[in-house]
Amino acid sequence: MAVTFKDLIEGTDLTSEVKESLQEAWEAKVSEAKEQMTAELREEFAQRYEHDKSQIVEAVDNFITDKVTAEVAEIAEEKGALAEDRVKYHKAISEHAKLLNSFVTESLAKEVKELRADKSRVAEHVTKLDEFITESLASEIAEFHEDKKSLVEQKVKMVREGKAQLAEAKKSFISKAANLIENKINTVINEEVKSFRDDITKSRENDFGRRIFESFANEYNTSYLNESKEIKTLQRTLAEMETKINEATESVEASQDAAKLTESKLRIAEDRYTRKETLNELMAPLGKEKKEIMSDLLESVTTEKLESAFNKYLPSVLDGETPRVKKTLSESVIKEHTGNKESVQTASDDEKDNVVELDYIKKLAGLSK
Repeated sequence: MAVTFKDLIEGTDLTSEVKESLQEAWEAKVSEAKEQMTAELREEFAQRYEHDKSQIVEAVDNFITDKVTAEVAEIAEEKGALAEDRVKYHKAISEHAKLLNSFVTESLAKEVKELRADKSRVAEHVTKLDEFITESLASEIAEFHEDKKSLVEQKVKMVREGKAQLAEAKKSFISKAANLIENKINTVINEEVKSFRDDITKSRENDFGRRIFESFANEYNTSYLNESKEIKTLQRTLAEMETKINEATESVEASQDAAKLTESKLRIAEDRYTRKETLNELMAPLGKEKKEIMSDLLESVTTEKLESAFNKYLPSVLDGETPRVKKTLSESVIKEHTGNKESVQTASDDEKDNVVELDYIKKLAGLSK
């Protein structure tokens, strides 16, 4: 165990002042020795640093010099190799450029030839496609016209057959309806005659009683009601005037309704006349049977579209026949005025038959006098 100077002094019999002075002197001597040793160490270390520094600098200088010399030599070698490689590269590039230029030229020429060939083939295909489309469209249009023509012919055929069936059904219906209506009318007439007889008897009895009552009422009015005769006359006059006013109002309303009805009938008659004139003009060259078929076909067509529908159905109705053409005289016609009435154009036989049948049915049904 180390013993300090202070511990040594403490073990002596010296006074405290001496101890303190000795302690101070010791500490001063120790600090002086420390400073001297520190200075010596610093000097020694400085000399060692300078020596080591010079050695290190010399060694680093030698090392760097060697390394730089080696690196410069390597760079020079690499530079020479790079120059040689650059020369070789330029030579190879020139050769490769020539090869690439010839390859690109050949490829481009080949592609242009193939493009021209493809263009010519596409033009041929487009031409063939146009021809195919034109032929297909022409065949489709021809088929469409054939179908349209066959449809019109079928419609004409159906109308012709339907007209024949309708005529047969009409005849059978007229015969059956005539029998049924005749039986029914006979039955109804017998019942009505019986009821008329009863009504006549009752009306005679009522008339007799009314006459008796009127004679009694006149006698009673003459005998007992002379005072109120003027009042009753006034009342009767007022009632007659009111009746006349009501009748006038009704007649005005009836005249207005009749005017509206007349206008409607005039419009209908004008349309009917125009339709009849147009049909007569269009169907003049046709025969009787063809007229009936054409009239049935044009029955549901409006007056404005008669001519177009007639031209549409005419080929199918004629079915290969040529229409009759009216021969008109080119010479002037001299008309003699005799004062006699002009002959009225009579209806055709079919129209007469239809009118007779309708009148007969109405007569049997009790609708006409």
